Amino acid sequence: MSEPEIATEQDQPKTTIMKVGIVSAVLLVALIILFWYDDFLGFLAALFFVWITIPAVSVFLIAFVKSFRRRSGWHKAMFGCGLGTILLLVAYLLFRAPETRCNPDIMAEHYEKHKAEMEEFCNYMQSVLDDSTSVTLEFKGNRLEMFHVAGADADRYSNFWNEEARGKRDSLMAVVGLTMDEYNGIRKRLKSMGCIGVEASRITPDCTALWFRRVGMGRYDYVLYSRSLSDEEKEKVLEDYSIIPYNDHVLFRYGSGAIGSDAFPSGTKEKFLKKHAPW
Repeated sequence: MSEPEIATEQDQPKTTIMKVGIVSAVLLVALIILFWYDDFLGFLAALFFVWITIPAVSVFLIAFVKSFRRRSGWHKAMFGCGLGTILLLVAYLLFRAPETRCNPDIMAEHYEKHKAEMEEFCNYMQSVLDDSTSVTLEFKGNRLEMFHVAGADADRYSNFWNEEARGKRDSLMAVVGLTMDEYNGIRKRLKSMGCIGVEASRITPDCTALWFRRVGMGRYDYVLYSRSLSDEEKEKVLEDYSIIPYNDHVLFRYGSGAIGSDAFPSGTKEKFLKKHAPW
C-alpha cells in the first residue's frame, strides 16, 4: 500500500508545474488579448509587469513541453491550455500584428489597392457635409472614438472623445448636417478602405485627410487633394519631415501624438523618395 503513496509524492512536483503552467497560460492569453485590443497598452503592461511576464513565459514553455507526455489530467489540461495559447499567438501574429506597424512602403501598397475608393470617399464627404462645416471622426472597429465638429458659424472645432462623443453623437451630427445613414456610410466606407478616421471640411473642399493607422502613440494619414499641388506647395512638402509626397495630389503624413517628434523616423523620407519619385 505504500508504493502508490510514494508515487503520488514523487508526482506532486510535476503536478505543481502543470498547475503553475496553466496559470501562466491564462496570464499570457490575457496579455495577447490586450495586445490585440491595443498594442500600445499591451506593450506598457508587458513592460510594467516584466517581473511577471518573463517568469510566466519561462514556466509556460517548461510546463507545455512536459505536458506532451500527458500522464495525468493536469498534464492534459496544460497541453490543451498551451495549444490554445500558441494558436491565439499565431492568430495575433498573422492577422493583428501587421496592423500595428506602418511605414511609407506599407502606405503606398495600401493606397494602390484602395485609391479608387479613397478618391470617391473624399467626394462623398463633401456631398454629405453642410456648407462651411468641418468634421473629424475616428472609429475603433465599429465604436466611435472621436467626433470633432465645427459648425458653419464656428471659428474653431468643438472636440469630443470616447463616451462623451458617443453620448453627443446625434447632436454633433446635426451640427454638420449628417444623417444616421450618412454617418453609418462613413463608418462602413472607412472600414472597407482599412482606415480608422477622416478629417473633412467644406471650407477646404480640395483637401481631405484619411487616418490610416495608429502605431503606439503615433498616427499615419493619407492627405488627398482633388487637384495637383502647386510648385510652391511641392517645395514646402519636400521640406516638411512630417510629410512624404506620393504623387502630386497624395501625401503621406505622420503625427507623433502628445509627445515625440512629428517627423517620420530618421532617413525614412529620403530612402522612400530615392526609390519613388513623386513628380
